[in-house]
Amino acid sequence: MAALGRSIGMAAGLGAAFLLAGLSRADWETDRLAEIPSVVQPPLAEEGQPAADLPPADPPPADCHVTLPPAPTWTRYGYAEALIMGRDNQSFNRPLLVDDLGTTTYLSSQNLQFPFGGGVRAFYGEVGCDCRGWEIGYFGLYNQVASATTTSAAAGGPLYLPGALGPLLDPSGADSATFTYRSTINNVEANVFHHFLRWNPYREAWLEVDWLTGFRYVNVDETANLGLICCGGTEAPFYRVGTNNNMFGAQVGGRARWNWQRWAVECWGKAAILGNAQRQFQNPVISSQDVVLRDTVVSTGVAPGMIADLNVSTIYRLTDVWGIRAGYNLIWLGGVALAPNQFDFNDPTVAGSGKLLQPNGSIFLMGANLGLEARW
Repeated sequence: MAALGRSIGMAAGLGAAFLLAGLSRADWETDRLAEIPSVVQPPLAEEGQPAADLPPADPPPADCHVTLPPAPTWTRYGYAEALIMGRDNQSFNRPLLVDDLGTTTYLSSQNLQFPFGGGVRAFYGEVGCDCRGWEIGYFGLYNQVASATTTSAAAGGPLYLPGALGPLLDPSGADSATFTYRSTINNVEANVFHHFLRWNPYREAWLEVDWLTGFRYVNVDETANLGLICCGGTEAPFYRVGTNNNMFGAQVGGRARWNWQRWAVECWGKAAILGNAQRQFQNPVISSQDVVLRDTVVSTGVAPGMIADLNVSTIYRLTDVWGIRAGYNLIWLGGVALAPNQFDFNDPTVAGSGKLLQPNGSIFLMGANLGLEARW
């Protein structure tokens, strides 16, 4: 719940800053095109005053007839982008490899750092004459992998898993050990929005604003594996766990876009409160002597979660329809059952061993997007 509270606080603060920056100094109206004065009107005659007695009207300012950039007239839009994202986990800082006494930690779950990984994002939407629109979108980050290897030579002694499980899994200790952590994230959303458009004289740009509400689904699928090698490579016991998170719920957000002749800047902020149907599994634990210490274990649960994401992108228009997009993203996902949090190093012969589901991890993603958009 602490991670969820931090997620809500971050989303609220950043979302408020985004909306205030985008909507300040603007009086909204429901028409898509705001009226733009082009001349200075002469004073009106009071009742009973001859028009000839009126003073001459002031001449219009020199820039009165400046040509404005064309107003956006699109009714459909779509874009597809490549994502390059880094990742930081808020997981338990638990030991994974220790010495024979269990007093010195050689590797912990927070020692792993995910390299930047790739993914895609695509959206399509439409807006009608009543200024109401809809959109559907998807993003995915595929097979992010973090790994670390430790040897007994570097550690100065044999390697063991912590707790009662370590000596049972490999009584003589391991010569080397590798920890591998894999994760895949898929997100689908559908939104409806109200669209506003007006000329913003302060930035000399057409300003579009959308207020969004909709439905969001996020799936996080992970595995974590501790593999040991001992006795010159003749024995290789391992311990493998995995999780699956199905998160769904309602979201709200806002989007603003400033349009000039060739350039545009777009930013959005969205947040969703989610319910998370979680599942964790533990593969059979088999010792170096081929003794089954624990059979397959599966447990399920439900927990609250949240996702909040921010994006700022710059667009260069190649034609009236096509443009290039490049930007930066921040995404926070809370209330997630992370795979490394599910390791249970207690005595595997005790009833209930391996069945505890740990639901309160979180993921912070940051990185760039680059792609094409079309508006027609």
